[in-house]
Amino acid sequence: MTWLVADTPVSVITRCWVCAVALLLAGCGFELKGSGNADLALEGLTIRLISNQPRAELTREVTKELLANGLIMTDEAEALLSLTLKPEQFSQRNLSLTAQARAAELELTLASDFILTQADQDPVIARATVNRQMLNDPRNVVGKTEELRLLREEMRRDLAAQIVRRVSYSLSD
Repeated sequence: MTWLVADTPVSVITRCWVCAVALLLAGCGFELKGSGNADLALEGLTIRLISNQPRAELTREVTKELLANGLIMTDEAEALLSLTLKPEQFSQRNLSLTAQARAAELELTLASDFILTQADQDPVIARATVNRQMLNDPRNVVGKTEELRLLREEMRRDLAAQIVRRVSYSLSD
């Protein structure tokens, strides 16, 4: 309460800077990741998801993401959109080695190809890729295995979100 009463030149300048920064961030369109609203271009459209692995985790994540963005899933061939999802490809490579020639840091890559088909338009063939880096401790095999599993789940969610953003972008053109 005292900061409202005691208006020293320093406190007034500080409050002005804080307000200016807040207005600048709000004015430039800054928003936290994931806090934006769903793209309205997808709202209410019907889509058919085709996958060679219908019970795969990536297929489930893409389905969740499509439903969260307002798309209506259907199995009918007459759907306005058709999204063909290829199997995910996971790879890892060593980025650095320890003095004992063991992997100290790994780069993890998860990728998937997909094809978006719209009525009366050429199909859009694209590839979505997610990369992560992970430190490796050869003495903690169990912990690193669990960390790898969690990272793959996170990467799969990010990959599904990237695919849906690409679908949304293709429809907005």
